[in-house]
Amino acid sequence: MKTTVRIMTLALTFGLAGMLTAAWGAESVVSLITQGETAAAAMKSTNAELDAALQKNAALAAEGKQIQAQQQQIQADIAAYKQKVTNVQTETASYKSTCSGKQLNTNQYKACKAQLAQVNADIATVNAEQPKLTKNQSGWQTRAVKYNQEIQTAPNAVRAADSKYRNAMVDQYHWLDKARLMVASPAFQPYAKKAGCPDVRNPAKTSEAAMKMSDEILACLKKVASMN
Repeated sequence: MKTTVRIMTLALTFGLAGMLTAAWGAESVVSLITQGETAAAAMKSTNAELDAALQKNAALAAEGKQIQAQQQQIQADIAAYKQKVTNVQTETASYKSTCSGKQLNTNQYKACKAQLAQVNADIATVNAEQPKLTKNQSGWQTRAVKYNQEIQTAPNAVRAADSKYRNAMVDQYHWLDKARLMVASPAFQPYAKKAGCPDVRNPAKTSEAAMKMSDEILACLKKVASMN
């Protein structure tokens, strides 16, 4: 089983032109910080959930191969066991044909006695293998049933986790859009410089860059909030 999850790439271009006169105040900064922390926490938790679902999916794929290999080994062991049973049956028939109900001389008697001992030893060996084969087969069946149940839900778990992660990513980008708008506004610029806010004029081109910018903006907003 192979499940491929495609993560949606969102456009990271934010239009700030004509919107740089937005007003801001201490309350708006604090509100923006709260929203940013909430968005960041959602990104972290949904990303962890998605990673766990993907890892589970990968583990199931690996386990599926192991179960198939185990099945092949059990089938080979059963085939070998059946052949041993056939061999013992042949030995037993040979013994009966040669020794049972016959008048035997001393040498024949000794030979038949040795043959019977060998037949009994082979029967004991075959009988001793049977419980182990039964146990192995039962264990495999239990494992296979559990696996088949899990693979029914694993793909849905991946899709659900992926959907949550992408929704969190959208919320994160929306927050970044608002935060960049505030930081880029002329009224905020003196505070931005003092707090060491990042340059938000150039939009992030990758999700990694967007997350980095979000962290940097959130840190600078906290510094600005502490100035008031």
